[in-house]
Amino acid sequence: MDMQHDDLNYEYLYGTTYPLMKNAGKAVADAVMKNYPDARTVCVVAGTGNNGGDAIVAGSILSAKYDVRVLIVTEVRSELARRALSEYGGRVIGLDGMEECMKCDVIIDGIFGVGISGDPKDPYRSVIENINRSCSHVVSVDIPSGLGTRYAVKPEITVTFTMEKYGMNQDNSGKIIVADIGIPPDVRKYAGPGDLLYYPKPDPSSHKGMNGTLAIVGGWEFHGSSVIAALAAERIGLDLVRVFVSPRNYQIVSGYDPGIIVRQVEKLDEKKLSEIYGNSAILLGPGMGKGDDAMEAARKIVSDSRVPMVVDADALDAVGAYSGSFAGRKIIITPHKGEFRRISGFEPTEENAISYARKKGLIVVLKGQVDVITNGEEVHYAKGGNARMTMGGTGDLLAGIISAFLARSVDPMRACLMGTYLNKALGEAAYSKHGYWYTVTDMISEIPGVMGKYIKI
Repeated sequence: MDMQHDDLNYEYLYGTTYPLMKNAGKAVADAVMKNYPDARTVCVVAGTGNNGGDAIVAGSILSAKYDVRVLIVTEVRSELARRALSEYGGRVIGLDGMEECMKCDVIIDGIFGVGISGDPKDPYRSVIENINRSCSHVVSVDIPSGLGTRYAVKPEITVTFTMEKYGMNQDNSGKIIVADIGIPPDVRKYAGPGDLLYYPKPDPSSHKGMNGTLAIVGGWEFHGSSVIAALAAERIGLDLVRVFVSPRNYQIVSGYDPGIIVRQVEKLDEKKLSEIYGNSAILLGPGMGKGDDAMEAARKIVSDSRVPMVVDADALDAVGAYSGSFAGRKIIITPHKGEFRRISGFEPTEENAISYARKKGLIVVLKGQVDVITNGEEVHYAKGGNARMTMGGTGDLLAGIISAFLARSVDPMRACLMGTYLNKALGEAAYSKHGYWYTVTDMISEIPGVMGKYIKI
């Protein structure tokens, strides 16, 4: 998962992961030359994806010293692997050349990378069995193909990238060489599409409530903010979204979506608090206003709740007024620069956001052209979006998205990275369809498309 994350974020930040493929191939080639200097023949066995591309790059480099052939098991589908194959320019064989390949001094296993599900099927199974029966020196790329299944390559050496992969050991992977392929810190410093891979997939046997429930306490004065947050949270895939709203806006909010449960709050008594606290997460503040009842409710929930929570808009004042620390309570605040200045008394700089997060024991998502996300120790950023995202509602949308991920039991920091990236990606997707004239509801409608691009359920 971490390597898929890094690849996606690298591509998002730098345009293509081909430099990483070149570095990976060089690392494999270096291992072959160092460990088998007397070898004469090399067979690269390439699968359909980027793992095969890494192996093909290794073959290209080795062809200057060794007699190299590339065996394509079925068809190279990865665009980057096809590019590597076109640059290789050497001898390419198919399955009919298997016998020749098995006689080579060195076989480079580039059939499967991480993420294989279930036992390999033919022709891959037969190829793996042939490799294991050969007398060749076998070098696996990143991970032995089929590792964790009944039919896995058994290499002498595995050249793995960045870090050892889960399940690898000397018995199943041979000598493990961890190679640095030049992944820059930015791929984990900046929020990107790779963060969406951590979305928890629902269990097919799950029942209502197991996939997250969210209480939105808001809309007491301005109904629209709570509706935007609720519609966004619903699209993230929660089982239930409940909006706790004042009597003045109950009818209005109830009319937006029959899938959203709307609860009228005439008095925030223990019974109503129990309903709010009975959810997987809470979003406090969108459209709440600064009336006496609203602020009393915000202070009560901020002070007492032990449910994971996102606090936004006017309810941020309750966070600012709280004299203690929220350490251990999974609290996220999402202020824009003016709100941060109001509740902290400091200028909305990265340094002050870090200091405030550390002091309060919470996560700050300081919204801006580049969002700053910090828990007082680590700092991340989210860039992207466009000028239209200054319109009203995009902050409510972000709060709804982050709180929905929190309700799905995603780690709070990861929820912030997922949410900030997604929010800006939605603005970009809406802009690509409607130009500058899109609305916040256009952004909400893009959630399934953007999420579905990276998450397969």
